[in-house]
Amino acid sequence: MCNIPEGTLNDSLKQFKELMDRGLYKEAAKIKDDFSIPNEMLRDSVIKAFKKNLELGEYSIAAELGKRYDLPDDIVKEAAARSFQRKVDSEYYKKAADYAKEYNLSDKTVKDVAEKAFKKSMDFGLVKNATEIAESFDLPTDMRKAAAEKAYTQYMEAGLFRKALKIAQKYKLPPEMIKEAEMMVKLNK
Repeated sequence: MCNIPEGTLNDSLKQFKELMDRGLYKEAAKIKDDFSIPNEMLRDSVIKAFKKNLELGEYSIAAELGKRYDLPDDIVKEAAARSFQRKVDSEYYKKAADYAKEYNLSDKTVKDVAEKAFKKSMDFGLVKNATEIAESFDLPTDMRKAAAEKAYTQYMEAGLFRKALKIAQKYKLPPEMIKEAEMMVKLNK
């Protein structure tokens, strides 16, 4: 329990609640820390703020609140998974990968989201994105090769033979593709 007089504790709890209601989470956390208030005494205010952020689509903030104030792991991970999905959709792959580790998201969740984003990028012809996703989330080799082959084809069609050659070499595409790109680089010097 905390070692502050009852009147001060009540004032601190009231101030914490008001700050949480206003979305001033850092300031509220400072009160919690300054007075060593246990999470259990703050739970109602935190849950209210957590739900509000979920409704607003502020999944990162909700997950952060849940983690900081020890809300049940399953609801924190659900908010974190939604935030992770949004980061991948926004093409923040490195941030998404770090976030997945920070919140200890399941490998299945991470893999499912990454594969969906990979397929979506491939469908739209965004092979650079697909390749970044495949590398950032260590997707299977066949997916990496598919993205590399599509990138190779796009580069060759656009006359970007050096880039096509680099892709072919980096991803160990079939020898005939490498030879074709090498020949086109030589012809276009």
